Amino acid sequence: MRRTTYYFLFYAFFCLLQFFFGKYINIGGVFPNFILIAIIYLGFTRGRLGAQTMGFIFGLTWDSFSTDIFGVRALMFTIIGYFAGMFNRQFDKDQIIAQLMAVLCAEIFYWFGFSMICFILPEGSGSYTPFVFTLSGSLKILVTVLVTPLVFLGLNFASKSVRRYL
Repeated sequence: MRRTTYYFLFYAFFCLLQFFFGKYINIGGVFPNFILIAIIYLGFTRGRLGAQTMGFIFGLTWDSFSTDIFGVRALMFTIIGYFAGMFNRQFDKDQIIAQLMAVLCAEIFYWFGFSMICFILPEGSGSYTPFVFTLSGSLKILVTVLVTPLVFLGLNFASKSVRRYL
């Protein structure tokens, strides 16, 4: 029951942060991909199963709000969760360099995988043009990477605080 409550609160917080408060926490229309950071955090702290499952659920949620090909984000976030969970014993989640490198690699993998799927199935790609690297896209990757240590720090603090009550 504790684990279910933890994952539900985690899910609700990051959905609110990404989908509803994203328009208020942006700089020139660019805001971080908080869900990707959350999946990396779960992979580093909870392992493969938790990160994969939450990646899939986050992806389905995002896909339901999107006009792009349905299931692309669910697939990409599930794969990212798997690999982040695979490295949870190799990396120290408190090392900032490990956090930055993991999120940077995940962002690049996400962009490349999303582009590949939209290139193969272009009819449902909405306004997304595959393999086009824009200034806005590169700024989003940079902002996501730079915000990562703050999000990890906040999640570590919240995890310790919530553990007392759950």
